[in-house]
Amino acid sequence: MKTWIEYATDEALCGSWEATPGTFHATYTSFEFVHLIKGKIVITPDDGEAFTVKAGDSFVVEKDFAGTWKIEEPVFKHFYIKLK
Repeated sequence: MKTWIEYATDEALCGSWEATPGTFHATYTSFEFVHLIKGKIVITPDDGEAFTVKAGDSFVVEKDFAGTWKIEEPVFKHFYIKLK
């Protein structure tokens, strides 16, 4: 995984992120808006059903989300994280 921070304040963070195929568990403490530029991810909340996002999709990860990200194809995304 690699992250580029393009803008940061004490209230928000935005940038780009890339990752190679693999699976990891994520726990979010902040809201994140994502625009997926490249790749495919299957996201499975700990308390819900899996959904798939692919290149061209935009989506939100809510604060307090916990679940598994299975990166099926190399990913590149732009993100905005609301810290406060």
